[in-house]
Amino acid sequence: MDRSPRSWMPTPAAVALAVVVTACGGDGDGSGGAGGGRGGTVIVGMDTDFSGFNAVTNSSWYTDQAIKYGLYTPLVQYDEGLAPRPYLAESWELDGDTAVTFRLREDVRWHDGRPVTAEDVKFTFDLAKNPETGSLLGSAYLGSVASAEVLDPRTIRFAFTAPHAQALEDFWWAPMPKHLLEDVAPAELANAPFNRDPVGSGPFRFREWRSNDRLVLERNDEFPAALGGPPAAERVVFRVVPEPATLLTELLTGGIHIDIPVAPDQTDRIEEASTLALHSFPGNTLYYIGWNTRREPFTDAAVRRAMTLAIDRQEIIDALLRGYGSPATSTIPAWHEYDPGLAPLPHDPAAAGRLLEEAGWADRNGDGVREGPGGRRLAFSLLTSERPLNRAIVEVVQSQLREVGAAVEIQVLEFQTMLTQHRGREFDAVLSNWVLDNYQMASAPYSLFHSSQAEVEGSANRSGVRDPELDRLIEEGMAATDPAAARDVWRRFTERLQREQPFTFMFWLDELAASGDAVTGVVMDPRGEFQSMAEWAVR
Repeated sequence: MDRSPRSWMPTPAAVALAVVVTACGGDGDGSGGAGGGRGGTVIVGMDTDFSGFNAVTNSSWYTDQAIKYGLYTPLVQYDEGLAPRPYLAESWELDGDTAVTFRLREDVRWHDGRPVTAEDVKFTFDLAKNPETGSLLGSAYLGSVASAEVLDPRTIRFAFTAPHAQALEDFWWAPMPKHLLEDVAPAELANAPFNRDPVGSGPFRFREWRSNDRLVLERNDEFPAALGGPPAAERVVFRVVPEPATLLTELLTGGIHIDIPVAPDQTDRIEEASTLALHSFPGNTLYYIGWNTRREPFTDAAVRRAMTLAIDRQEIIDALLRGYGSPATSTIPAWHEYDPGLAPLPHDPAAAGRLLEEAGWADRNGDGVREGPGGRRLAFSLLTSERPLNRAIVEVVQSQLREVGAAVEIQVLEFQTMLTQHRGREFDAVLSNWVLDNYQMASAPYSLFHSSQAEVEGSANRSGVRDPELDRLIEEGMAATDPAAARDVWRRFTERLQREQPFTFMFWLDELAASGDAVTGVVMDPRGEFQSMAEWAVR
C-alpha cells in the first residue's frame, strides 16, 4: 500500500549533510466542541487529507485505518501480538491448507439498517479480484485466494490457489455494501459517489468530509456490545492542517487533542511538555529506491548493487530522521518473527566503484561521471514526491552517488502525479515507500517482485522485476506454514534480493505521533495510529 506524503521538514542538522532543503487552524467541528456529549469530541490534527472510503479501491494508509477501525467491520482484526482475532467473522474453520470457512456475526448492520451478510463479503471479494477495479486489496491481500462461495447468509467459504502460510492474514479487510454498490461498473468504482458519502457498518458513522479541511465521524450507538459497543467519543473530527508547526502549536494550546504524525525534530519539545505524550513505535512503512530493471543502466544487477553500496543509509537515518528509523534489508521488518536477521548491504563506496569498473563503467574523459563501453554516461533521473523529507533524501543520495561517478537528475513531482508516473513504469529510479499493512509476509514480495505481476497494468511490480529464483522463493515462502521453515525461506529470499537489488531498501520509518492530556484511551502500535480510536475520549 502506498503511503501519502508527510509534510514535515528535516532538521537544521540534516541540512548540514551537504544538502540544501527549501523549505489553519480552526475551532472544533462547529457542533458542540470538545467535551460536548458523552466522551466529547476528539479533534485529531492531520497533515494530509483522506481519499475515498472504499476498501476495494483505496490505497492510502490513513484512509485504510479509518476504514478498518472506524467506518467498517473487517472480517478479522489483530491483537497486540499481531495474531488475527474474530471481528465480523465470529469464528472460522480451516480446511487443511486449501480453504477457510467464516461464520459471520448476525448483529452487525449497515448504518442504513440492513444486515451485513456473506453476500456483501463475496461481492467485495469479487470486485477486488476484478482487474477493472485496479484494486490493491486484490493484489496485496488476495493473490492466494481463488474463489468465494456463499453457503448461507452468515457463512462464506474461500478456496486458496495453493497451500500458503498466514492464511487468515488474507482477510484483514472490510466488506462493502452490495445493495449500494452493485450497480456501479467495476471500472468506475474508484469514482463512485459512495466513496465520498459512505454507508459503513463500524463503530463510527460518516457525517461529513470537506476535502483538505475536515472529516467528521459520529458514534454509532447501535454498534454491537460484543465488538466493544458504541465508541467512547461522541464524535471524532480529523482536521487537515498541512503545517507541522501549526499542528504542534494547536496541540500545545488544546486546539487539537492528537497530532498525527509529528516530525522527528519536534520530539524534544513534545517530551519537555508536561501536558503531552509522545507515541513512538516501530512502523510498517518501508522506504526504498526502486530501479527500473527494464531501463539501462539498471538492467544490470551489478549496477543496482553498486548504487546500494554507494548510499549511506545510516547517515540519512541519523541526520534526516534523528534516529527514528532502522536500515532495511527486505520487505520483512526486524520486529517480525520471520525476519532472518541478515545485515543490510554496507555503505562501501570503494566496493561500489569496483563493481562498476567490472561492469564496464569508467570515467573515460575525466569529468567525474562514468561512461559505459559504448560511451553512454552513467546518468539517470531519480523521481520522488514534493514532500520535504523525500526531497532531502534524494539530494543526499544525489551527492553520495556522485562520489562513485553517477550523475543523478532529481525529478520532484506532486505526490499523485509521481504515483501515476511510477505506476505507469515511466521512470529510471524512484524514491517511494510501501506499507506492510496486513502483516502477511508473502503479500509484499508477491506484489512487488513476482514475475506474474511484471506486465500487469498498474500493479505494484513497477520495477518490472522478472527473476525465476525470486518467484520460486516467494511461492515457497507463501506455502511455508512452519515458522522456522518460513524464516529460512525468507532468509534465502533476502539473500537473493541483496544480489539482485531491484530495490535499494532504505529504512523502516518509526511512527511518531503525540496526544494531549485532555484525551484518554490513546494507544498506538504497529497496528496503526487509529487502532484504539473507539476508546478515545475527552476527559
